[in-house]
Amino acid sequence: MGEILMKHGERRDIAKILNVSEVTVRNALKDRTQSELSERIRRLAIQRGGIEVNNTKNSDI
Repeated sequence: MGEILMKHGERRDIAKILNVSEVTVRNALKDRTQSELSERIRRLAIQRGGIEVNNTKNSDI
């Protein structure tokens, strides 16, 4: 999975909905963490209009 881009303010809203910090949401959306909570954050982000962009940093090396 790649990074999920959100409109301004959506990360804050997701953090409030799930009662977690904005840092937790940011790390999940940047695909830095792999946990059930991170998966919930990513699913909610997609449902709320987030757009997934594939991370190609190391894909062609």
